[in-house]
Amino acid sequence: MPSALTWLCACIYLSACIRASLAVPPQHRGWLRLWEEGAGCGKCNLKLCPRAPGGCPAGRVRDDCGCCEQCANVEGQQCDPDGAQKFYGRCGLGLSCQRKTTRAQRGKSKAEPEPTCVCRDEGPVCGSDGWTYPNVCQLREAASRSKSILRLTGQGPCYSAPRILRVPRDVSNFTGNDVAFGCEVSGYPLPTLSWKRKGSDHFLPGDDPHISVQLRGGPERYTMSSWLQIQNLQLSHAGIYSCISHNALGGTSASARLTVMRRVSTVVLTKTEEEENFDLWLEGSDDDDDDDDDEGGDDGSGDYLE
Repeated sequence: MPSALTWLCACIYLSACIRASLAVPPQHRGWLRLWEEGAGCGKCNLKLCPRAPGGCPAGRVRDDCGCCEQCANVEGQQCDPDGAQKFYGRCGLGLSCQRKTTRAQRGKSKAEPEPTCVCRDEGPVCGSDGWTYPNVCQLREAASRSKSILRLTGQGPCYSAPRILRVPRDVSNFTGNDVAFGCEVSGYPLPTLSWKRKGSDHFLPGDDPHISVQLRGGPERYTMSSWLQIQNLQLSHAGIYSCISHNALGGTSASARLTVMRRVSTVVLTKTEEEENFDLWLEGSDDDDDDDDDEGGDDGSGDYLE
């Protein structure tokens, strides 16, 4: 028979586990109620449920027993597939729990990928705020996080003039160094993106061998990114540079200033070099004094003879 001390230690251990579980997010506390009620669900006792969480981007769902409310898992979050386990939680509205293998994982590992929440309706959608979202699930999440009325206005991307997502920043640097400006825009139809320097009508890079421009699509769909790079800075490169974007619905631009400072070389002498220079200076001073004395003696001698 277990002693009283053994039972006391077991009770203390179980109490510590229960207290520790209170720090776990609400969507992971379902096991606590199941443990207190036993292996089965039993009758729903709302008093044992944690307080209903707020601010759930994917909405709320009931636990496996259909009793307590908990935050639903968002797109990309791990989940419990097919009721095989009860730990990660359930996916929210419009999401399903799937084991999705990426191209990078194919053929590299025999282990099954972790199940994650995947949106059932793939494809971009247009929100009432004029922004394009990768899918309707992410539109719902954005509406929950912003706590605003955000509606689906249509399938496919929103038709919009270019919007600058990342503007170029002011830069200061010394001659001889390299600098870069970055710019990212979004819009549909996909906008163009180019660079100009204030005071010039020509698009960069032009014929300056120090300047180069890189352009690519992304990182998201219907976005463009560009970088203006200047190598081996010269004082003449100082000025204001603008990224300019256009599509059929309009255009926009953003500017940044480049300040170029002249590099000043500093000569650092060691103690030995300083001593040698000082000795040379002393020798030069003695020679000057001797020359002065000789010149003074000749003059004095001539005057005396006269």
